[in-house]
Amino acid sequence: MKKIFIFHILLLGLLTAQELPFGTPKYFEMEIETNILQINVQVPSSFPLDIISSIEPYEFDNKDIYFIELQLNDNIPFHFKLINTPLPNGMTLYFINLITNGWVGPYSRNILQNQSSNVTGQMKSDRILIEYSVPKGTEPIFPVQELILPKRPENFKETLNHRDPLLRDFSNTILLCGYWPPSNECIRPFSRNTLTNPEGWVGENWENRGYNVISYFPEFTQPDCDDCGQGIGYFEVDYQDTSNDWWNIIDSLNPVAIITFSRGFIDYSWEMEWKYYNRFYWSPDFTEPYYPTPTPPDSTVAAETQRNSSLPMDSIVTAINSANLGLNPYIDYSDGAGGYLSEFMGYHGVWYKAMMDSLNLPCYTAGHVHVGGLIDWEIAREAAKVTLREVIKIVDEYKNLPGDINEDGVVSILDMLFIVFHILRNIELRGDKFVIADLNADLTVDIYDLFLISDIIINY
Repeated sequence: MKKIFIFHILLLGLLTAQELPFGTPKYFEMEIETNILQINVQVPSSFPLDIISSIEPYEFDNKDIYFIELQLNDNIPFHFKLINTPLPNGMTLYFINLITNGWVGPYSRNILQNQSSNVTGQMKSDRILIEYSVPKGTEPIFPVQELILPKRPENFKETLNHRDPLLRDFSNTILLCGYWPPSNECIRPFSRNTLTNPEGWVGENWENRGYNVISYFPEFTQPDCDDCGQGIGYFEVDYQDTSNDWWNIIDSLNPVAIITFSRGFIDYSWEMEWKYYNRFYWSPDFTEPYYPTPTPPDSTVAAETQRNSSLPMDSIVTAINSANLGLNPYIDYSDGAGGYLSEFMGYHGVWYKAMMDSLNLPCYTAGHVHVGGLIDWEIAREAAKVTLREVIKIVDEYKNLPGDINEDGVVSILDMLFIVFHILRNIELRGDKFVIADLNADLTVDIYDLFLISDIIINY
């Protein structure tokens, strides 16, 4: 029988998350029956500084392993905020969801030193086990400072603004990219390659929505791999291969929207990344030169410049929840998407969109989704479809150029004449043409719309 110690924790608050190398908690290899400390907590909460002294460590695999089980009063999303004090060499930290047997981690001394944030990935459970291991005989420092709530940045909405490009050689292609399973499996049906998708491409005029959806991803020797290695094919887990494949594919498709995917934490999360950085320092890949060349990859902006996702993230969260897939969808507001190939690919997506914006060409939305490693492949495919439908709604909203009444892809004097003739009652604009001409959306096409279309023509 377990010895149970109950501590009631103090309140506090804050936010954020980051992707990590693969590792498995020792908890799943050990037989644990006694002496696990249990704590009743609320969110937000802080931990006593001396809590580690209340724990008797287990000796396993030449490590001292400390366990604390947290029992939360509410099943709400939260993060762990870690201490800023340097932790021992050889330490490893996991946060295990005892309801799903998923986890966030491993966190190590090196990982924490290289991260700009000391906040873990988001979790949602009423039973969490903290596993903290240090080399045998090491004096431990408890690494967790507090439990915090997610907090949306004040400028979040501002970063989602979509530009209306003036010149629209409109593409009907949406690009999906993946890496490790299940992120490659969730988009496999959209591959046009019969070797990687023998069941056939389903992306042509997908669901009769007017868009061709095309996917690219690597293959791995063990399809359901954990520590997968570099892989083969498109988007190998290699900076140079990913970048070369990216620009070749982009140049051939000119996509109107981009969703990139990769595996996230080992859980059931559907995590949409908000921030991406033009990093100078990246985690090494598998093959020399190990890092991006050049680094930072984007020479058009300064190192560490932040770019943001423009995916309809709020609506995706709502739609995934409404689909009852058993997933935990959320937006990660933290500092970047991990500093590895996931963020590298995600940055390429938002970078390309920014390039198209600067040229007034259509790429309406781009962003990255981290897919939880425990998600069943079929469930992941359904979640990818739900995400894709929300993205298509956004593209549909923006593909009709305000003021382009004759739908020739530009706003010009010809469109102005339509409004003039309508005002003079020489013609009557109806249906879609009326909506496009009603630039101020006051349900009337009049002199004010004529002023607005004049401004568009002059400014562009």
